[in-house]
Amino acid sequence: MTEPVSEERQKAYFEKARKGVLAWLAKRDGATATLGEMHQHSSERFLIAHQGFSQMMETFVAEKLIDYDRETMTATLTDAGRQFIA
Repeated sequence: MTEPVSEERQKAYFEKARKGVLAWLAKRDGATATLGEMHQHSSERFLIAHQGFSQMMETFVAEKLIDYDRETMTATLTDAGRQFIA
């Protein structure tokens, strides 16, 4: 039977995933992606989907790491986001 993953390790992985998703966004044309594209990348690369992805997006917006346009469902990396992944 597998040992449960500690809360500390879960938080560390979540931070790694946040940086990974933003680094991926930085490499895209205009550092922009739709919510669907970001969700797909997060799910495929970091196995973070649905509720976890929603939490991730909330942190990005709250920390102003992305600008999110609700009308087009498009996120754009901010200067703060670039500093976060540097």
